[in-house]
Amino acid sequence: MEAVLDMMQDRRVEVADMTKVQSKLQQIISGGPDHLQFIVDFDYTLSRAHKDGKLVDCSWGVLENFQELPSDYHKKVKVVKDKYYPIEIDMSISLEKKIPIMIEWYKKANGLLSESGVNRSWFPRMVAESNCELRDDTNLLLNRLNHARVPVLVLSAGLGDLISHIMSHFGVLHGNTTLVSNFLDYDQEGKVVGLKEDDGLIHMYNKSESILKRSQGDNYADRKNVVLLGDSLGDLKMADGVKDPNVVLTVGFLNKNIEESLETYKKNFDIVLVDDQTMDFPNALVTDVLKVSAVAASSVTV
Repeated sequence: MEAVLDMMQDRRVEVADMTKVQSKLQQIISGGPDHLQFIVDFDYTLSRAHKDGKLVDCSWGVLENFQELPSDYHKKVKVVKDKYYPIEIDMSISLEKKIPIMIEWYKKANGLLSESGVNRSWFPRMVAESNCELRDDTNLLLNRLNHARVPVLVLSAGLGDLISHIMSHFGVLHGNTTLVSNFLDYDQEGKVVGLKEDDGLIHMYNKSESILKRSQGDNYADRKNVVLLGDSLGDLKMADGVKDPNVVLTVGFLNKNIEESLETYKKNFDIVLVDDQTMDFPNALVTDVLKVSAVAASSVTV
């Protein structure tokens, strides 16, 4: 546990119950890569929240902020976001009250998509011209997990089509990765007409249901040690769809409203990473997991 314990001393890392967290870390590390899976959110978890003092596009933002879209569309999107975003980040509003409001937001955003004029052939240019970036060393984390054959489930309430292009753009969409998200529907010319709703809309508070319905199921049967990465309280539900887990370590990236939200995050996440735009902590954990695995393999060889 050398690498991860060193990280625990970092000023960006906040932990409410160190004894419980160390026990979970020990279970995950000793279990090795063969019993491990990662379940991760995309927007503001795999992707950065800001860089050099400027906010960074999420997957919806890559589409909505594309400069060649009609100005009227940009205005309508801003009106909708200005209404609903403050509600999303308001920690004083209960989940019971927040969920129907968030669903209303997604439906309004979906309705506007048909007015955007977007064609699927534009996506590579949208991604290239956006300021969306992954957290520092996300490529290192995902490349190592792929090499170790650790499954990664990316579960997002964002736009799956653009997440796929973003991950491909940065070279991190590997064969060990399953993407469960909201995907777009198109007409015969490739023009966006809205979201596919065959499997139901994914929002930040129904992600556990989405895992049960759409994940690979049997491929994860022996993966009972779970590392969950998210940036909102709704992301904590992502592991609820895992059947009979041995251990679930929850890691929360706290990107905004830090003073108001820190104690709530500490009560809910095992580990809180405060305004940390890197993957330093997950990489430290993977270092220890792979080190134990390498030692075990060498002892067998000897």
